[in-house]
Amino acid sequence: MLALAAIVFLPIYVSFVSAFTPNGEIARSGIVPNPTHVTLGNFREATTAIPLLREYLVSIGVVTLQTLGQLLTGALAAYALVFPRWRGRRIAFGLVLVTLAIPGESIVIPNYELVSAVGLRNTVLGVVLPYLAAGYPIFLLRQAFASVPVETWEAARLDGAGDIRALFTIIMPACRPQVTNAIIWSALAAWNGFFWPLLITETAAARTIQVGISQLAASEAGSPSVIFAGAVLVVVPTMLLVIFAQRFLINGLTRGVLR
Repeated sequence: MLALAAIVFLPIYVSFVSAFTPNGEIARSGIVPNPTHVTLGNFREATTAIPLLREYLVSIGVVTLQTLGQLLTGALAAYALVFPRWRGRRIAFGLVLVTLAIPGESIVIPNYELVSAVGLRNTVLGVVLPYLAAGYPIFLLRQAFASVPVETWEAARLDGAGDIRALFTIIMPACRPQVTNAIIWSALAAWNGFFWPLLITETAAARTIQVGISQLAASEAGSPSVIFAGAVLVVVPTMLLVIFAQRFLINGLTRGVLR
C-alpha cells in the first residue's frame, strides 16, 4: 500500500513543488525537484500569460449551472421512474442505462449543430446546454429513491403533498448522501470538461480553465514552473471538494446504489 501510495502521490508532489520552484532549479533538480528557493512568481506569471482568472470564473459558472441542471433533471427523472406507477417505466429506465454506454464523442457533431443553430456558440450557455441532463445522476438517484419505503411517499401524498413537494421535502432529504454524491460527480465532470468547451468556444469570454491550461502549456513551453503553477490552480478546487466530501461519497455509494 505504501508503494502504491508513493506512485499516486509522486506526480502530485512534483506538481506542487515545481509550482513554487524557479525555472532554473527545475532543470538542475532532475525528476524529483528539491528546491533551495521558493517563489510565488510562477503563479503571477500564469495568471498574466493568459486570462486565467477570467477563465477560472467561467469554469465556476459552468460548474454551477451544469450541476444544478443535472441535479434538477436527475431528481425529477428518478422520481418519475420510482414512485408513480405507469406503464413503460422499466423501458424508460433501460433507455437511461443505454445512454451510459454511448461515448460522448459520438454526439459532439449533433450537439455542435444544435448549439450553433440556436446562436449559443462561444457562450457559457452553449458550453452548458448539452449537459443539463446526464444518465449517471438519473441512475444514481433512481437507485437511492428506490430504497425509500413507498409507504413514506404514500403517507406524504395522503397528507396533501404534491409530487414536487414530496420530492424536495421528503424523498431528497431522506437520500442526502446519494444526492450529495450526484452533486459532487456533476461538479467534477463539469470542472474537468475539456473537449466540448474547446470545440464550442473561440474567445476567453467563454473558455473554461481546462482550455486555458492547454493554452498556457503551449505559450509557456519554455517555463515549466509556470505551467505547473497553472495546473495547481486547476487541481486545488477538485482536491478540496473530494477531501471534504469524502464521507458523503462513501455513504452515497454504499447506502443507496448497492441495495
